[in-house]
Amino acid sequence: MTTITDLSRTMDGWVRWLRLQRAVAWVLRGLVLGLALGLVAGLIGMFDAQLLRAEFVLLVAALALLLPIIAALTAYLWPVQPLKAARYFDRVFRLNERVSTALELNLGKPGTPAGLAQKQLDDAVRAARAVQPRRMLPLRLPAREGLLALILVLLLALSWFRGDELFQAAEQARAVEQAAAAQAARIEQLLTEVENNPTLTDEQKAALSAPLEQALNGLKDNPSLEGAVSTLTGAGEKLEALSAQEAGRMSEALAQAGGQAAAQEGSPLQSVGQKLAEGNTAAAASALGNIDTSQLSQAQAQELAGQLESMAQSLSASNPQLAADLQSAAQALQNGDMAQAQQALDQAAQSMNQAGQQTALSQAASQAAQQLQQGAGQVMAAGGGAQPQAGQPAQGQQQGQQGQGQIPGQAGQMPGTGQSNGQGQPQGSGQGQSGSSPIPQNGTGGTGAGSGSVAYEQIYAPSLLGGEDGQTVTLPGTGQDGEAVGQGPTTPGQPAESLVPYQEVYSQYDQGYHQAIESGTIPFEFLETIRNYFDSLKP
Repeated sequence: MTTITDLSRTMDGWVRWLRLQRAVAWVLRGLVLGLALGLVAGLIGMFDAQLLRAEFVLLVAALALLLPIIAALTAYLWPVQPLKAARYFDRVFRLNERVSTALELNLGKPGTPAGLAQKQLDDAVRAARAVQPRRMLPLRLPAREGLLALILVLLLALSWFRGDELFQAAEQARAVEQAAAAQAARIEQLLTEVENNPTLTDEQKAALSAPLEQALNGLKDNPSLEGAVSTLTGAGEKLEALSAQEAGRMSEALAQAGGQAAAQEGSPLQSVGQKLAEGNTAAAASALGNIDTSQLSQAQAQELAGQLESMAQSLSASNPQLAADLQSAAQALQNGDMAQAQQALDQAAQSMNQAGQQTALSQAASQAAQQLQQGAGQVMAAGGGAQPQAGQPAQGQQQGQQGQGQIPGQAGQMPGTGQSNGQGQPQGSGQGQSGSSPIPQNGTGGTGAGSGSVAYEQIYAPSLLGGEDGQTVTLPGTGQDGEAVGQGPTTPGQPAESLVPYQEVYSQYDQGYHQAIESGTIPFEFLETIRNYFDSLKP
């Protein structure tokens, strides 16, 4: 006698096969979905210059593998109700509702005779054992989903092969982001150095930190090529404004004066001179203030007065205030007024300390500005622009671009004449003039391309186009009676209106501005001004 367990065991095998059939069908559907999402996400990333070629392949492969696995597992593990499955199997296997009826009767349906339920179960089990589910429910891949998958694969391959420019743009954008991140890390290091600089006052640290923090926030908010270069150059200009050439000259003068004082062994100013020669102005100022004039003998006082007077003369041009304080101390020592001399030395020590602080501020600002400008050049180079060469100004100043006779793309350089001097005049022998000697032939002279390949031809301007006997042509005057040739009567001074709103042409000029930024043809020192100008014109 059969039991409901026998029927359930048979149905369990059918259900497993049904789950496998669903998993196979949904694998292909998940593949189609993964390829479609990969195509959409890949194209968006390509046009936004966010995906590299390898990342595009990795994204598509990940979606094409992950989604089919998820779809197959979901289809296989999706719950199957026994009674619904029995009705489905009755219909597919043509069992004439034997299995579903046997299940209903054995579930204790009220009013069912006991013998009828057993007979129905025996008949259902016998019919179920004769079924071959693999033949009647074969594993088939949907043709429509297969065709869609093939089309998506072809589209992905076309996008991969034809997206060279987009992938190159993404590489440049990624390089710019990495360069901007490197500069942000460098700025954080500069902020730490400024904060730990013992020679700077709190006000000087705040003055140096302000543009650096603005640059750091700007790089994090806008790491694009234009934004990073503009941020770095703007911060560099602000830091450059904090540095002064006078501070550099003053530092050199202090070091020179210190070297002279340090050379005199046993003198009262020897320790002060050693500190100045080492560049430690704060320690030198402290040593100067610690000199006790009351402990000096008359000879030592006169020796110190001479040294102070000599140091004052060497510092008179670079630091008049410090020179005046040193001179006052020297005069007081010569007059024997030790109290006045001590007071003057204390004042000189304060002036020297202030000079050291100004020098430290100028040096720190100059070094930070130079590093930011170099960083802007590195970001520009990462974006495909030209990076300033070693030995050139960090701002990339190419004044030849403003000269007359500039050739596009050559930054003020004239073909065959060497480098431009910034005024449209070529630099070279003769200061840009051709001279009276002809150019040597056979490739032995000249600096331009193709030099020596053509014969020298003298350039001159004849006084008259038709010769000496030609007719002299004069133009009418510029008064109110004269009219422009080819135009009707005009009345100077009448106002005119523009017939084309600037909003309609702004995008053209803005596009040209961005192209100039990316190509590196605009000098760094003008980027901030030009960017502010176009920002003010935005409709």
